[in-house]
Amino acid sequence: MAEEITALGLVEDVRKLLAAGEWQKAVALTASLHPADLAELVLDLEEDERRALLEHLPSDLVGQLFEHYETDEDIDALIRAVGIDRLPTVLADVADDVAADVIQRLDPDDQISVLARLDREEVTELLRYSESSVGGIMSRGFIALNEGITVQQAIDYLRVLRPPADRVYYVYVVDSQGKLVGAVSIRDLIVASPRTKLAEIARRDVHALTTDVDQEEAARTLQRYDLLALPVVDEDGKLVGVITVDDVIDVLQEEATEDMYRLAGLSEQESVLAPVGRSIRRRMPWLLVNLATAFLAALTVAPFEHTIGRAALLAAFMPIIAGHAGNTGTQAVTLVVRGLAIGEVKLSDVFTIVRKELAFGFVHGVVAGGVTAILAFVLSFNPWMALVVWAALLGNVMVAGLAGALIPLGIRKLGFDPAVASAIWLTTFTDILGFLMLLGLGTLLLDRLA
Repeated sequence: MAEEITALGLVEDVRKLLAAGEWQKAVALTASLHPADLAELVLDLEEDERRALLEHLPSDLVGQLFEHYETDEDIDALIRAVGIDRLPTVLADVADDVAADVIQRLDPDDQISVLARLDREEVTELLRYSESSVGGIMSRGFIALNEGITVQQAIDYLRVLRPPADRVYYVYVVDSQGKLVGAVSIRDLIVASPRTKLAEIARRDVHALTTDVDQEEAARTLQRYDLLALPVVDEDGKLVGVITVDDVIDVLQEEATEDMYRLAGLSEQESVLAPVGRSIRRRMPWLLVNLATAFLAALTVAPFEHTIGRAALLAAFMPIIAGHAGNTGTQAVTLVVRGLAIGEVKLSDVFTIVRKELAFGFVHGVVAGGVTAILAFVLSFNPWMALVVWAALLGNVMVAGLAGALIPLGIRKLGFDPAVASAIWLTTFTDILGFLMLLGLGTLLLDRLA
């Protein structure tokens, strides 16, 4: 709480200095911050304030801010504040993959202009790859040494090069054509005999990825084998880049946020602090779809007007039957979507999942239905009313669990993202089915309920 108050006070101090035109004091106050903290402060400023502050900050420091922004919305805000004319200077010392991500956000004409002035072949190379592929996020900052040199030569080279700490997880060993041969950890390099050749100590069972592999697959591979980095090769097996654990953390966070938002029918770019107009454009479409599906559920009830008129207590249990089954199904949807996202669940597991969800639905339906049936009997003193409520809840819970498992699997089978509003479609399904079961059974036994 104290840190939050301090941060808010700092933002206000910067605003006052900018308003007074005291640029040097504003720069002195902010330039000493860690880039991650400065990146957050910059976003808290108004657009004109942001532009004024960045104009007086060193270009290399402004470039570091891009490395701490994860959403397209934040990157776009910084691009606007920096301006296209200054952008090549700001990106001059930024990591290749970060610079490529920034340039991908520009219009085609601006991309050409920035690339022409940036003169960084590595960034241009990265722009060839899809943003969601390994090629799109890999770093060119790797260390590759020929398999024929000795351990002592490798260590001497590293001493001269003095690479940043985040580039020396492994030394990659290549042949004379640049093809990946293996990898040597820094520990193995240090403990090996100085005259030993790298080819002798290199691990050959390296889990290399090709540039077209999806980012999520790269994240799963790093996670599965507990690695700090993965080499990336082209179609000829030549080493072209590396994926680090830092890159993967960002990917996992982005994918988790994306899946969470899509389950609720939200755009992954939505923010609680976004302007009202933008939220209306991004959130209202799915809510209107949900409203339309609610109309379908309402139409399901209309034919049973006579039944509700004679056994009005049934109406009191409609939200319980539909809502509880919806919650049960949503649990199944969440488990399956997460399993698909992390590679735990495959389409071939469908029968195992179906059996499990049916078994769970039956046991839970018997228990939850029994509790609800007791309430129905207490309110009506009619065992037939209790039976109808019990059977409807049991049936709807079982089918909801089944649907919760099959809907995301079916969407994945069709080639779409299973996280896209699966819960909305499930809720509609359980509402309609629950109403049909409760009111249908009520109609069949109406003479015993009235």
